[in-house]
Amino acid sequence: MNRMSLKPLTIGIAAAVLALQWPFLQCRRADSKLSEFYAEIASANFGAARDSIDEAIKLWPSNARYYAWRGYCKSQSFPPQCPRNRYTDKGQQALDRDLVQDAIEDYRHALALNPRDAVAHHDLAWLDHLLGDDAAAEADWQEATNLDPDNAVFHLSFGMYLEEDGKGAAAREQYARAIVQSPSILDSQFFLRYRTRSSQTADAMVAEVTENLASKLQHQNDPILEGRLGKLCLYGGNLDRAKELLEDAVQQLPNLPLVWFNLGEVHRLQGDPSEATLCYRRATTIDSSLAQAYLRLGELELEAGHKNAAFQDLNVAVQKWQRVNPITAAHNNRLYGGPTQTIDDLLPTTLVWYVSPCEVSAAWTALSRLFPERQEYARRSRTCETLPGPHKFLDVD
Repeated sequence: MNRMSLKPLTIGIAAAVLALQWPFLQCRRADSKLSEFYAEIASANFGAARDSIDEAIKLWPSNARYYAWRGYCKSQSFPPQCPRNRYTDKGQQALDRDLVQDAIEDYRHALALNPRDAVAHHDLAWLDHLLGDDAAAEADWQEATNLDPDNAVFHLSFGMYLEEDGKGAAAREQYARAIVQSPSILDSQFFLRYRTRSSQTADAMVAEVTENLASKLQHQNDPILEGRLGKLCLYGGNLDRAKELLEDAVQQLPNLPLVWFNLGEVHRLQGDPSEATLCYRRATTIDSSLAQAYLRLGELELEAGHKNAAFQDLNVAVQKWQRVNPITAAHNNRLYGGPTQTIDDLLPTTLVWYVSPCEVSAAWTALSRLFPERQEYARRSRTCETLPGPHKFLDVD
């Protein structure tokens, strides 16, 4: 075979290889656009983010993740809260219904491609609810909690809607399921305001959750459940039982940061700041994003007169709280390939701060004690209290 006859064959093979590689190359280019989108969303550059996700969809039109993100991007201009009084005329006039419907269509497209995306179901539920289609919203909330039953925020989100809709018993069931999964919710603005609205109901619910977990532990050895029950006993003021449970949990699983933090809380309340400090430090060593532990360290250092150390830890507490780890990112990173998701995508966008422990008000208050001349510290000392709830009725005046 001469060289001339080899040339067409070589060209043909090269063309075939390129044809086979082309979809892969397009997907890589699309994921590059998704990475740009994440960076632009984190910078609140929503116009550029929209351009990036549009390009990603053009390059890979069958990727469900991209449509959900475009729906999220479109939602950034929506009101931060649902209207209180069932979609009043004033509320409707302030809402671009066509834009909401456009975002809904993106989420529905995403779910047509991947019906197991619990985050998309959750976000779609909020958008349907915003337009007043509560039957569709309730179905999507239910599906989100079915697909990812261990996600405490989904249960809280569903419960908030049910409470607004007058379905108190169903709301309490969702709240209880969330607290079982994540007892630190008891330190959130959500729970503080819920207890303000219904103190007896909230206390009875926590007592029932505590009793149910205690009953489970009688029949199994589970350090995770021990850690959760320890937090509930700490909340209920049963410090001796909390200490027993938390110490046993960290002996079996020493890499649980919240268990170390809660054990530090027990020691602090029992008047042992040195042991509390050790526990808080262990918690931050395991999870450096734990704002609560830095707050407590700063407060203890302030009480001991160590002003420089107190300033450093209190400032870290503020910074860590402002960068709360995404709640739904782990779900999406398991569900989809491509770039690791580094931002959250819960609707409404303040939900992540509303349902997480909020220590930043106390941190600003302590910083204002250190530097009374810096008025901006005092002005920020009610940051937690001013976080908007997803519905106006959830806010406390």
